[in-house]
Amino acid sequence: MPGTPGLDADQQAVLALPVGASAVVLGAPGTGRTTTAVALVADRIGSGALQADEVLLLAPRRAQASRLRDRLLLAVGRPVSSPLARTAASLAFDIARRDAADDGRDAPVLLSGGDQDRIIAQLLEEDASGWPERLGPDVRATRAFRGELRELFARCTERDIDWAALADLGETTGRQEWRAAAAFWREYLEVLPAVEPDAFDSAELVALATAAVLRGRPGALAGRLRLIVVDDMQDLGESAVGLLAALAGRGCAVVAFGDPDVASDTFRGGEPDLLGRFEQRLGIEAPARIVLGTVHRHPERVRRFVSAVTARIGTALAGPQRTATARPGGAPVLSVEADGPGALAARIAHLLRERHLDHDVPFAEQAVVVRSNALVEPLARALEIAGVPAITTGGSADAADRAPRALVEVVAVALGLLPLTPERAASLVTGPFCGLDRLALRRLRLALRVEELEGGGSRSAGELLVEALAAPGRLATIDTPAVRRAARLARSMQEVRDRDAAGASAEDLLWHVWDASGLAPVWRERALGAGLVAAEANRDLDDLVALFASAARAAERGPTDPAAGFLAARLEADVADDSLAPRGIRDGVLVTTPVGVAGLEFDTVVIAGLQDGVWPNLRPRGSLLGLTELVAQLDERGAPATAVDERRAVLSDELRLFALAASRARSVLLLAAVANDDEAPSVLLGLADGPAPDGTATAPNALRPLVGLLRRSAVTGSGTERQEAAAALARLARAEVPGASPSSWWGLAPISTDEPLVPDPDLPVRVSPSKLERFEESPLDWFQERVAGGEPMLAGAIGTMLHWVLETARSPDESELLAALEGRWRELDFEADWVEARERRLADRMISAISRYLADLERDGTRLIGGETPFEFRLGRALATGTIDRIERDRDGHVRVIDLKTGSTRPSAAQTATHAQLGVYQLAVRAGVVEGVAADDPSAGAALLYVRQRTRDPYTLLTQRPLDEEGAQAFRDRIAAAADGMAAGVFEGPVEPDLRFGSSPFRPMLLRVPDVCGG
Repeated sequence: MPGTPGLDADQQAVLALPVGASAVVLGAPGTGRTTTAVALVADRIGSGALQADEVLLLAPRRAQASRLRDRLLLAVGRPVSSPLARTAASLAFDIARRDAADDGRDAPVLLSGGDQDRIIAQLLEEDASGWPERLGPDVRATRAFRGELRELFARCTERDIDWAALADLGETTGRQEWRAAAAFWREYLEVLPAVEPDAFDSAELVALATAAVLRGRPGALAGRLRLIVVDDMQDLGESAVGLLAALAGRGCAVVAFGDPDVASDTFRGGEPDLLGRFEQRLGIEAPARIVLGTVHRHPERVRRFVSAVTARIGTALAGPQRTATARPGGAPVLSVEADGPGALAARIAHLLRERHLDHDVPFAEQAVVVRSNALVEPLARALEIAGVPAITTGGSADAADRAPRALVEVVAVALGLLPLTPERAASLVTGPFCGLDRLALRRLRLALRVEELEGGGSRSAGELLVEALAAPGRLATIDTPAVRRAARLARSMQEVRDRDAAGASAEDLLWHVWDASGLAPVWRERALGAGLVAAEANRDLDDLVALFASAARAAERGPTDPAAGFLAARLEADVADDSLAPRGIRDGVLVTTPVGVAGLEFDTVVIAGLQDGVWPNLRPRGSLLGLTELVAQLDERGAPATAVDERRAVLSDELRLFALAASRARSVLLLAAVANDDEAPSVLLGLADGPAPDGTATAPNALRPLVGLLRRSAVTGSGTERQEAAAALARLARAEVPGASPSSWWGLAPISTDEPLVPDPDLPVRVSPSKLERFEESPLDWFQERVAGGEPMLAGAIGTMLHWVLETARSPDESELLAALEGRWRELDFEADWVEARERRLADRMISAISRYLADLERDGTRLIGGETPFEFRLGRALATGTIDRIERDRDGHVRVIDLKTGSTRPSAAQTATHAQLGVYQLAVRAGVVEGVAADDPSAGAALLYVRQRTRDPYTLLTQRPLDEEGAQAFRDRIAAAADGMAAGVFEGPVEPDLRFGSSPFRPMLLRVPDVCGG
């Protein structure tokens, strides 16, 4: 215990107990309950009163038991042959295993939570056990329902209630959900031996061990036990209490340490009043009762805060521990509020860094506690982004972890467990085990599509990508970096199929893909770095190690089982297995839930996410299956609790979790919440002594915000302030702090060239009709799109396809047009089926509009004289070039140019009259450079044909009148001006009204004229 050289008088009284005496030791958080428990075990062994295999320290959780084993080995000072600390489940497994060996039966196997959840989910898919209407198929498919069902099985097993007794209870009480659960439980027990032979969940294993002890067969280890010391007994479940009672009945003494005010496992069957009913539950007469009265962990102010919380909780038949006192003084308990999660994370990060930098508190001595697991990863990531290293306790299912899920999916697709669809193929190549980004994926798809078209095919890029991954040789004819990486993945998947056919295990298949990916040295280098990238690499590596450990255990349990079984289970996992795999050790702030800090202590604790409705969360537990009432019925505690009683019990549980989290702090305790129009802080925030000062804006303690503040001061500050900021930036720049050197600041780099794009006035400047108006609106945007290109859009691809349908239409028959569209529809790729259905409905409506337009032309005697007709004409240094969608001639011989539009935004009549694209088309017709049209043909002008309608009209024509000489000259002037601007070296963007620092021209960097203009 930090700061305490020895045990106080109360703790010494525990060690002074007679060797064979049982006792209850109550102690508030920080009074040294665990320290005393470890000292008691070490004293009994060190004094020779008991042998090492005659005493055992029992902990409610495996992580606590593991830490206690290490502490006991150091305290005892010599190696021992048996574990000194275990969980009740571990002890029960040892007893049940030895009992099975004595009877010649197969050893029992622990059924993990993930495996049990998977089996229940599969059975529920076809279950018809007479569930009430409110528990329909949609409800039964949820993870929450399966979790309650598993808890119901465990609570009944702990109380020696089988499915038949549960059915009788449901019949007696009229609870249909209990009768249905009993029928399902019966089916589950019938199926389980065939799916997982000799498998038992933890509650069943403890029940088996308890039965063995009661029969007088506790096994070699448990049979020698003379003393069991229990740490945090308030968190033991009913089954563990039964095992303790059975061992106590054989003469084993029990010394129980605990505090009902910090019980954290009540939702899993823990009993806060267990310490108060110790004699009754364990059958031990008149045990000694000792109260630890001095808090050694934290000072008076933190103790007073914890006491204020526990005073709002029922005593659970115990209460003397609340009188414990602490040393005077200490820092006040402060609150932190922010207007959003990002701002709150920034403030928490600032305070954690402040403790680290100003008070020399290691990050590993700080913790952030949130109410639920769903809040852990987002907050940990936000802290990493803010420059604070964060670690989590892990324990998420593979379905939520990117690296394990991606690895399992590669192997599962290779073996056919998952269909290789275009969407999944894209996901595989952009995943970590191929590593293409979106641009590389686009290039890969384009290369496959080009090759397909050259061969006369019409398959979509998605279909071609599926074929490429299924048959590695398919990519041999294309040689680009993206294709080579995809080919490596395809070969790896083929090798997985070959190895699986040879009988390889799931562990072998997963390892082959990992090894072939070449990611090991890359991720190792990232993990050894710092910042967010290093944190994610460490987390990915930890998760992968846990996956391989799980695969290895599966191979040990079933050496002849096919790999597909394990992989299918991982894909379906919604509940994480408790992994034995080691995790990387980092100096980081622990972000976890209250259960995750049980048995731990920290210098600084931040309790975050204290929102109204989140903490305390007063939603009744087990509400789907009535678990609270069921437990009350099984324990014969009288009439079912009212809604008010249940909410009061839930509030007490929430306050216990809060007290547990708060009591972990040795020096500093902070409460944090978001406060805005949508989220209100919890009432628990009001228990703080006051608000914490906000130093994030005025005194940043991280390099990134500090550099930003200094840069702002260097630009906008006063003379002295600017000089000091510049000197500080120079010092940071010498230390190579990112962003400190002016050479990396945007807008300050020297212009590499101010040469025009087309320096030779004799070279032509291409002016596209469709881009003329874009250039006039914003030369800067035109330049960026011209040089860098734009992101291809689905709407543009569909529009191109509709242009092709219009161009190739032989008649206005709608069915023929739809058939033409259907013939090419597969070339498009969609993110989801619903997106495709929506776009297809819209495309069909536009095809109907095109059909009506063509029918109207046929009725009016207008005929087509050119479709997708190219043109080109020179106008000074401008080379106007483009393609006209349609050229029509009416029955009077007048020529009209038509441009098809599939968008929804349309110009006004005034804008149509000066529409640049239509004007250039008319100039091309007047110049006589359009095939099929003479320069002197009478003109009917030009029109925009809109087929995406907002009204009942099938289509809309926006017409531009035929150009007279004045109008034609205006368009010539616009083209000439645009050509001069496109050839220049400076391109200005529009000035936005909300820009803080004005606008400046954009100058291109090291551009070559032939690359840009093709001249």
